[in-house]
Amino acid sequence: MAINSSDYKTTDQFLLDSYSGKGGYVTGAYLVKHPREGDDKHQRRIAAAVYPNFVRKIIDVCMGFLWRQPPNREVGGAYAAFMKNADGAGGKLDGVLANYQRLAMILGTVYIIVDRPKSTGASRANQTLPFLALRLKGQLVAESKDSAGVWQSVTFSEAVNGETQFRTFTQTGWKVSQDAEGRTVIDQGEYSLGSVPVVRLHIAKPLNPTDSYSDTWAYDLAVLNWELYNLRSELRDLERSQTFAILAMPCVDDAERERLKDLTIGTDNGLTYNPTGGGKPDYIAPPSEPTAHYMERIKAVVADIYRVANLEFVGGVQQSGVATAFHFQECNSSLRTAAENAETAETEINALVNAWMGHASTTDNISYANDFNLTDLAQAVAVAIDSLSMGMGPEFDRAMKKRTAKVLLGNDVSAQTMAAIDDEIDALGDVYGDRVQQQGGV
Repeated sequence: MAINSSDYKTTDQFLLDSYSGKGGYVTGAYLVKHPREGDDKHQRRIAAAVYPNFVRKIIDVCMGFLWRQPPNREVGGAYAAFMKNADGAGGKLDGVLANYQRLAMILGTVYIIVDRPKSTGASRANQTLPFLALRLKGQLVAESKDSAGVWQSVTFSEAVNGETQFRTFTQTGWKVSQDAEGRTVIDQGEYSLGSVPVVRLHIAKPLNPTDSYSDTWAYDLAVLNWELYNLRSELRDLERSQTFAILAMPCVDDAERERLKDLTIGTDNGLTYNPTGGGKPDYIAPPSEPTAHYMERIKAVVADIYRVANLEFVGGVQQSGVATAFHFQECNSSLRTAAENAETAETEINALVNAWMGHASTTDNISYANDFNLTDLAQAVAVAIDSLSMGMGPEFDRAMKKRTAKVLLGNDVSAQTMAAIDDEIDALGDVYGDRVQQQGGV
C-alpha cells in the first residue's frame, strides 16, 4: 500500500533518503500510484524506477567548496591533541566536522555532544581527552533555555541494546534514565563546565535566533528530486506502453482473424481489421505529444533544482556576465553562512574541550574560509599576487603572501611545511615567491 506523500515528505528520513537514494526510492514507497493504476502495473513501475540523485551531487559539490581549504587554527596543546582523535574512534577533527556539516545541510541542524570518558587519569597530564558524539534533530526530546536561548538542560533519546534510553545534560551534570522525565535513573555524574556540553551546528541562521534548530537547506532540492523521480517513472511507463507502433493487417473473415489472433509482429503485437472498406497494411503509431510534454516537464524540474541551489551558472543556457556574477554571489553567500556557522560551532567546541581539561581561558583562535570564488582559480590567484605590489605596507604584504601560499600549497604539503613557509615570510625570506607565482600562472 502506498504511503501518503503528505506524511513522508515531512520527515527527516525522507531528507536522508533523498541524499542516499535509498529507503522509499528503492522500495517504491515514494512512487505515487495513479488513481486507476493496478497493483501489478504499479509494481512493474517500482521495479523499473530510477532515482537521478541531484541532491547528493549538489550537496557534495557544496561540501567540496566548504572544505577545499582547512580552517586556520592557532590552538594550544590540549586542543591540538584532541583534533587527532576527535570522535574517540580515531577520526580527525576536519573529517568528523565535515560529516556533521553534511548532515546539517540535509537536516538543518545537528547536535554535537562534547563528552568525556568517565575514567580519567590521576594527574592533568594523564587526563583522557574529550570526544565528540552526534545527535540528530529527531533525538531531541526535551530542552529548557533562558530568554537568550542558552540551554539550561537538554535531553536526547538513544538506543542501547535495542532499548530506548534518555540522556540529559545540564550545566552541572548529566544522567541517563529510562524515561524522558529522568525519574528512573540508570547512571549519572557531575562536572564543573558552567554550561551544557552540547553544541548546535546549524547550516543556516535560525529564523528565530533563540531556536534550537534551523530550516533544512536541502528540503526544496529533495522535493524537486522526488518530483523528478516520479516524472521519469511515468515517462518510462509511457514509453514502454505506447512508444512502439502496432502493425495493422487486413483479415477477410472471422476464420482468418482467429488464426492470426496470437500472431507476434515487431514489438510483440498486431491488430487485424476488415479490408472491405479499403486500406493497406500499415503501422499505427501513438501520438508524440505526451512524451514531449514529459520531457519538457523534466527539463523544467532540473532547471528548478539548479535554481533553488543558486547554481544556475552550471546549466546549459548561456547567461550574461551580470547574471553569472549575481548567481556566483548568491551561491557564495549561502556557502559563507554555512562556513560562519561551522566556525561558531567549532569555537564552542574548543571552549568546551578546554573546560573539560581545566583550562579556564585560552587564546585559541579558529577561522574558517568564508569567501568562495567560483571562477577560475588561476584568475583569483593572479589577483592575489598582483595585490602584493600595491604598496599597502609590509604587514599587508606578508598576510597576502601567506594567504596565496595556502591557497596554492595548502592541500599538497604538510602543516609543518606550511608553518615553515609562514615563518620564512615573516622573516622576509620568502624563497617560495617564485614558486607561488609560477603555479599561479603569472
